[in-house]
This record gives sequence, structure tokens and C-alpha cells, in this order.
Amino acid sequence: MNPIPVTSSRLQRVFIDLAVVNAEFSSKQFADKLGELISLSDAIVLAESLRSLKKKPFVAAPSTEQPTELFMQARAGMLAFIINSFVLEGDEAPGESASAFILPRPNRDTLDDPDAGFVAYQRFYSLHQSEMDHRVATLRRQLQKIMQGTSPELAQLASLDGSMADTMADFSRRVFAGVPHLLAKRFYFLNQQYRQARAENSQFNEAVSNSVQDETARWLQKGGWLDRFIREMQAVLLAELELRLMPVLGLIEALEFEVETTQ
Repeated sequence: MNPIPVTSSRLQRVFIDLAVVNAEFSSKQFADKLGELISLSDAIVLAESLRSLKKKPFVAAPSTEQPTELFMQARAGMLAFIINSFVLEGDEAPGESASAFILPRPNRDTLDDPDAGFVAYQRFYSLHQSEMDHRVATLRRQLQKIMQGTSPELAQLASLDGSMADTMADFSRRVFAGVPHLLAKRFYFLNQQYRQARAENSQFNEAVSNSVQDETARWLQKGGWLDRFIREMQAVLLAELELRLMPVLGLIEALEFEVETTQ
């Protein structure tokens, strides 16, 4: 399994392409920057965790679960969940119950009041973030449990990873909470671009129906401003999932390395 470069994650590249972030991300002084994120109390907890690693007795408990297979199944489930949620509200398959993870249907406010129009999409995205956070954390704990019974070295790594996950959890949530704000910038830009084109094009104005339903359908046609935003929002969600899974990939690589060295 090839590692993903931290300094060039897909999420970073997507936002650069959408022109909502600066392209310059320095990887220098990483230790100093990381230190700024950890409070004194967190640093004490981590130090205590490091000191206690070798004191913990190791109890071998080989797992019947295959870590890589477990990861691939969980990842596939998360990807499918994201992709399948991109169905407009009201267009669900017969028999399916209404879900919060369904794309909100646009209305007149979506265009005429960008702030109000984006609220529904912000909620949709934030709900997905909560779901990803829960699923990734669950998978991470499953892998830590496997590591704890595999070897003394992996047991220590699992304990350290658990401490780091707890220490960085609040910071990670604050960072990912900024993603919808970047998406909002893109939504406002596409919205304004469409409104300007509509105002400047008299022929287009004559063709526009007075029916809100007809106009919103036009926004959702392939290449329409809202269709573009929805596709971009899906790309951002998938890229964020990739980034959230990076610590889990580190555990997988450690487990694979252990298997290779023991064989």
C-alpha cells in the first residue's frame, strides 16, 4: 500500500484548483508548528503516555481479522455512503425513507439570497463530516486493538496513537470545520457569476421562465452553476475522507511491516 504524501493531499489540491486557498503550504518547522497545537496539559499527558509504554505488560492475542481487508471494506463503505447521498431531496428510490444525508433541493433563495441558500448545503456537508469522524475513529480503534495483541512494539504504537488521537481530536475538528467556509466562498463565486451573466444577457433573460421550478432545473443541468458546485462539493468530501484516513493508513503500514519482518 503506497503512502499518501502529507504535503500534497488531494484536499489541498482540490481547494487550490477551486482558487479558495493559497497554493503555498510550507512544510518547514513542522515540529514547532505541531508543538503550538498541543497545550501544556496535553503535553504532560503525552509525556506520561510515552513513559508508561514499556511498563505495560504485553499479552499476545492474535486477531482473526485481516487489517488491510478491514480497512478496504470500511473505506469502501464510506465512499459508497458519500456517493449515494448525492441524490436530490425528493428523488430517492421508492421505499427509501427520508435522510439528512440527501442533497437539499434548491429554491429561489439558493440564488437570490446566497447566505440563506448555502445554509442547507453547509448542514449537509457538516453532517457528512460528523459521520466520517465517527467511522474513521471506529476503524482506528479496531486497528489499535489488533495491534495491541500482535507484538510488544505494535502494542506500544497503538497506545501512543490512541494518546495522539485524543490530544489532536479537538484541533482536527476545528480545522475540518473550516472546510465548509471555504466551500461557501466557492458557492458565492459561482452564484454571483451566474447572476451577472443573467443580468448582462438580455436573450438569456427572455428565455428564463417565471417558474422557479424551471429555473432551478436549469441550474442543475450539466454545466449549470449549481451542478458545478455540487460536483465540486462531492470532490471535496472525497478528498477530506482521504485526508482523514491518513493516520489509519499509518497503522496499516505498521502492521504490514510487522508481517513482512516476522516472515
